[in-house]
Amino acid sequence: MTKPDWRLAVATLGLGLYLVLFFSARLPSLEDQTGRVMRRSEFFWYLFLPDQLAGQWFGSPPQFALAERIPVLAIAAAIVGVATAAGWLALVLCRAERTLTRLEAFVFAAGVGLNLVSTYTLLVGLAGLLNRWVFAAPAAVVVAGAIAVWIRRRRPGTNDIRLPSGSQEQGDGFSPRWVWLAAPFALVIVLGGMLPPIEFDVREYHLQVPKEFFEQGSIGFLPHNVYGNMALGSEMHSLLAMVIAGDWWWGALAGKAVIALFAPLTALGLLAAGQRFLSPGGGAVAAVLFLSTPWVVQVSTIGWVEGASAFYLLAAFYALVVWQRGDRARSLALAGLAGYLAGAATATKYPGLLFVGVPLTAWLVFAELRSDWRWAWKPFAVFVSAAALGCGLWFAKNWVLAGNPTYPMLYGLFGGRTLTPEKAELWNYIVRPHDFSFGALAADLRRVVLESEWLGPLLIPLAVFGLLAASKRRLVAGLWAYFAFVVIAWWLFALRIDRYWVPALAVVALAAGAGATWRVDAWWRRLVIGAMVLSCVYCLLVATTGPGGYNRLFVSYQVLRTSPERVDPWHLYFNRHVKAGRVLMVGEAEVFDLEVPVLYNTWLDDSIFERLLTDPATGSVLEPAEIRKNLAAADVSYVFVHWAEIQRYRASGYGQHEFITPALFAALVAQNVLAPLPPLEEHDGRAYRVRPDAEAGE
Repeated sequence: MTKPDWRLAVATLGLGLYLVLFFSARLPSLEDQTGRVMRRSEFFWYLFLPDQLAGQWFGSPPQFALAERIPVLAIAAAIVGVATAAGWLALVLCRAERTLTRLEAFVFAAGVGLNLVSTYTLLVGLAGLLNRWVFAAPAAVVVAGAIAVWIRRRRPGTNDIRLPSGSQEQGDGFSPRWVWLAAPFALVIVLGGMLPPIEFDVREYHLQVPKEFFEQGSIGFLPHNVYGNMALGSEMHSLLAMVIAGDWWWGALAGKAVIALFAPLTALGLLAAGQRFLSPGGGAVAAVLFLSTPWVVQVSTIGWVEGASAFYLLAAFYALVVWQRGDRARSLALAGLAGYLAGAATATKYPGLLFVGVPLTAWLVFAELRSDWRWAWKPFAVFVSAAALGCGLWFAKNWVLAGNPTYPMLYGLFGGRTLTPEKAELWNYIVRPHDFSFGALAADLRRVVLESEWLGPLLIPLAVFGLLAASKRRLVAGLWAYFAFVVIAWWLFALRIDRYWVPALAVVALAAGAGATWRVDAWWRRLVIGAMVLSCVYCLLVATTGPGGYNRLFVSYQVLRTSPERVDPWHLYFNRHVKAGRVLMVGEAEVFDLEVPVLYNTWLDDSIFERLLTDPATGSVLEPAEIRKNLAAADVSYVFVHWAEIQRYRASGYGQHEFITPALFAALVAQNVLAPLPPLEEHDGRAYRVRPDAEAGE
C-alpha cells in the first residue's frame, strides 16, 4: 500500500472544500414568492418527504401507467436497434471495427447508425416520401444483412481486442461493478425521455418542426419558423417515429425517447474509453459521474439535443485518440470514423462545427505535421470527407431551399430567404456575446466550475485530481485542454447559456475517472466511494424532484396530454372548441400541444398578424372590410395574443414588435372584426373570435 503523502492530504482537503462550496451555493432559478433562493443542500430535505415525491411521480390519485410507455419505448428501441445494425455494417464495410473491442464497436456502431438513419430520413423527407414502407423495407434489409454478416464472421476472438498494456489495470481498487450506480439515472432518463414536452424550445421547434414536416408529408423551408431551417439531425428521429406511429403525438414521445437514449449511450462510451485508456474501474466511475450529472439528466428528459451533442463530441474525440495511438498508416478508417462523428455533431446542432469539427481537425493536422508532413494530407482528406458525409446534406438542403447553407447565419456572406439586414443584425445581437469584461469572464468561469445550477458535485474536482495520475497525465491534460477550448469558444462566440457547454462534460467525466483512481490508498478509495454515494443521492434527488425538472414519471398519458400544469389553458380551450378554421397565434410560438390548425411565427420571422392587417405597399392598417377578407382568405377563425411572451421578447432584446398593441386589438373589437372571448383567470393572454361578414354590422 502506498504511504500517505502531502498530495493525498491536499487532495482530501481540496475535495472537502469544494464540496462545502458546492452544497452551499444558491440556485437562482429556484426562488420562492418571498424572494428566498434555494441552496443545493436543501435538496436533501426530500429524503424526509417520500410522500411528496410519490405524489409527484405517480400523480393524485396515484397512477402506475407503465404499460402505456411500452409502444413508445418499442418504437424508440426499434429505431436505435436498426440504426446500430446499419452502423455496424458501415464499420465492417470500412474495416474500422477490427481495432475496436466489442463494447467500442457497439458504441460507435450506434452513433454512426443513428446519424445514417437521420440522414436517410432527411433525404426521404426532401423527396416527399414520408411513408412507413420507405423505412420498413430498408430496415428489414439492413437487419437481415447485419445478421448474415454477424453469422458469417462469428468466430472466437472477433472483436475481442487485447487492449494496450496498462489499460486494463486492476489495482486501483474500483470494481467495474460500480457502474451499476448509474442504473437509477438511466431509468430516470428513459422514463423522463418518454414524457410529453414542457420546455419552450422543445415545443417551439425540437418537436414542433418534425410535427409540421409529418403533417405536410415532406421536408421543406419554413418561412414562419427560423429554427426549422437549421440542422436538425436529432429531430429527424422524432419525424421518423411519427411516420412509424402514424401519429405526431405518439411519434414525438418516441422520438424524444431516442434523443434521451444518447445519454446512456455516452455513458457506455465512457465505460469503453475507461477500459482502453484508464482501467475498468476508472471507466465505471466516469460513466456514473456523467450519467448522474443533473445537467445530463435535464437535457435528456426535457428533449434538448445537447445529450446527442455530448455523445458525438466524445465519440469523435475517442475515435481520433484511438487512431492517433495506433498504426495511423493502416487505420485511416478510424480517422474517417472520427470525421463522420464530428459531422454528426454538426448535423445535430450548428455549434458542433465550432466545438467538435474545428478543434479535432486542427488536432489531426498538427499531429500529422509533427510526425510526417508528407503523409498528413491523407488522414486530413479522409477526416474532412467523412465529416462532409455526416452533415453535408443539411448544408446542401439549406443552400437550395433557403439560399444560404448556414441559414440563418452568415447573412453578409450568403444572404438568405426571408432574411433582411435588420433581421441578421437582430439575430447576431441575440446569439453573440457582448460583455467581454474581466468581471464577466470571472463570473462565467466560476459558474462553469462551481455554480452552474445543475452540475454534479464530483466532476470538476476529480477531473482536476486526474492531473496527479502520472501515467495518465498526458491524456488528462488533453481532456482538460479540449474542455477549456469549448468553454473559451462558448464564451467568445456562442450564446452564453450553460447548456451550450454541457456536451463537453463528457470529456471532463473521463478525466474524473482518472482522478478517482489516481491512488490505490484505502483512505483515498473509501473517500471517493463515500463521495460518490453522496453525489449519487444528491443527483438522484435533483433528477426526481419538482425543482430539478418534470417528474410525472408514472402518470398516464391521458392525464399528461391535457394537464393544465403542462399545457397552456388557452391551448386546451382551442383544442376543445375550434371546429373549423385556424387559430392565428400572435406572440406565441410554443404551439406543439395545439391539436387544431394554427398560424404562427417565431420572433425573427415576418409577423403573419401584421401581414394580414396591413397594406404591403404603405404599411398602414387596412380598412375593417379588407382585414376581414384577409382573415377569411387565411381561414383564420380565432386570434390569440400572448402579451407575456411579447413583453418577454421586448425585455430580452428579441425585437420590439411595435405593431402589436392593446390599442390595435381594442380597435379591431370596436370595428366588429374581432369578438373577445371571456378572459381566463390569472392568464394575461387574450383570445378573440373572428366575426364573419354576417356579424360585421352588429
